[in-house]
Amino acid sequence: MRKNILKNVAVAILFLSFAITVTAQTKRPGKKPAYQTEQEKALRNASKTEQLFKTSLHKMVPNNIVLPGEFEESQAVAISWSFDYDANGNPTGVDLTTVYGDVSAQLADAIQKECTVWIRVLYNGDTTKILNFMTARGTPLKNYKFMVTSGDDWWTRDYGPMAFYSKNLDSIGFVDMKYYDGRDYDNVFPAQMAAAMGYENYVTQLNSEGGNLMGDGYGRLFFSDVIPTINGENGVHSSPWSQQQTFDTLRQIFNTPDLSNLVSLKCDGGTGHIDLYVKLMDEQSLIVAQYPSQITANDKQIIEDNYQYLLGLKSTYGRPFRIFRVEHPTDDNGNHTVRTCNQLNNDARNFINGLTVNGSFIFPSYYDGKTGNAAQHARIMAYYKKLFPGYKIVPIDSRDLSPLGGAIHCITMQIPVEDPIRFWHPSVDGIVPALPKYHIVSKIDTKSGVQNAACYWVKNNDTTWNKVSLTDSSGYWVGDIENAKLQGSDSVYYYLEAKSNSGRTSTKPLNAKAGGYYQMRLTYATAQNDVLIESTNHLFNAWPNPASDHVTFGFKLIETAQIKIQLRDLNGKLLQEIDLGNKAEGNHQTSIQTSNYPAGIYLYQMLVNDVPLMGKKLVLQK
Repeated sequence: MRKNILKNVAVAILFLSFAITVTAQTKRPGKKPAYQTEQEKALRNASKTEQLFKTSLHKMVPNNIVLPGEFEESQAVAISWSFDYDANGNPTGVDLTTVYGDVSAQLADAIQKECTVWIRVLYNGDTTKILNFMTARGTPLKNYKFMVTSGDDWWTRDYGPMAFYSKNLDSIGFVDMKYYDGRDYDNVFPAQMAAAMGYENYVTQLNSEGGNLMGDGYGRLFFSDVIPTINGENGVHSSPWSQQQTFDTLRQIFNTPDLSNLVSLKCDGGTGHIDLYVKLMDEQSLIVAQYPSQITANDKQIIEDNYQYLLGLKSTYGRPFRIFRVEHPTDDNGNHTVRTCNQLNNDARNFINGLTVNGSFIFPSYYDGKTGNAAQHARIMAYYKKLFPGYKIVPIDSRDLSPLGGAIHCITMQIPVEDPIRFWHPSVDGIVPALPKYHIVSKIDTKSGVQNAACYWVKNNDTTWNKVSLTDSSGYWVGDIENAKLQGSDSVYYYLEAKSNSGRTSTKPLNAKAGGYYQMRLTYATAQNDVLIESTNHLFNAWPNPASDHVTFGFKLIETAQIKIQLRDLNGKLLQEIDLGNKAEGNHQTSIQTSNYPAGIYLYQMLVNDVPLMGKKLVLQK
């Protein structure tokens, strides 16, 4: 939109001085946090929400949609340029003088190198200001579109559209969820962007933010218990939704039969969103935050419980997710001084809340080249370059974002590419046995059909790539890597490439041509710190806790075992034992009635094949 804006050299010179002063990091009064404030919660109006939904009943979300992963190919990323505000907190235009304006500029520049950056602004004149500002700072906009609309703030991930493909991959639509009351301009942004892009927008009754939803592209949806909690509160719907009603709605809207409901953090800045501590790298790999021993807040245990839960899940390929832990940011002096729940709430730093867009991973950093923990910054950069081979790793100093409860992922929203080529491919990588050949299988989906597909592979540092043409076998494209003759510390690198009948070409991994190959080898390289995740049996925290009339115990098993759950008083007296018999590998839960027990503190533990595994405390209230 509005791309043909004449550049004004005189104004550019004026804005150069603004670009220099941005390092002062002056905060703008009126900037809204990522979380919903108490004043906004008081504005909840179920009848208004349902009336908006009723006007859109002729456009229900189609059946059998495909919710692509954020790591899949994108045509655009939407942002809202940070606003200036008046003394009453009303937005007055674009911010070009504070750190927030500088973050917007850095984001726009990083995104435009991968795809079109869509920038929301309030006024036509703001477009000229931004263009001149970007030119003056040495990062002129070249791949962009402006949207001139009203807005409340810049948390685009949370109010922005959840884009999906039709089941045949021949069209794109937007799921439009209910955003915070009191931010009504932001709430209608999905409809505005759908109109600008020529897509259908489907208004739903679901109250949720995009930062609390994460799909693997193949039917699994991750989210936190904030979603069923909010949809079950008074004033949100005419009648509060049950948890089952919320789950059924998620399954129906997003065509995601596999739901992973994670326990929300309590000290993350206020949102309870999963994108502050867990992220899908691809359809089979996750990064999860890991708190240091110095942190005493209960969130540390919640993350570890969620981590154990994730270890018990299987990816679309029927094997456990690959999970990599990411350290927690220190303060600027390199110390973990933020330890308590209140301290974490006031500065919700993390390295997880990043944006994956085509060949770049843009993540929140806490170092600007002069101040901050330089050693940790260098360490996390090296770590991400290893975890995301072939990606450009782009840090953006987010020290002024974390007190607001969000970071980079929270202020961006991807729009998937049209006419995609989607690869379902159980990768043959990591440690493999020495075999005469390695079988390659892939299901490749396009709207026009696959013209041809191939696997390219190379051994060690060879420069000549071997091509294996893949053949269609009952809907799967198959072939073999032969005569690799792996031995010792040898490695084989490979990727897939397909061309559709419409003429598009794509690879798996998406950034293979930049070095993001799959790698297989016989042993771990001595100089490489492979991250090995060792799964264990685990007893999760009971919920609710404190409890009154009933309590649920969840647990994870790495293999079939005989399971018992015991409830004891503080003196060790056995009050109740539940013999669950043999339980298979995976995640399980069971509930018991506690109404007959007096208020107090109790102990519960799990026995695996009659061996006590662990014990935890349970509080009963009457």
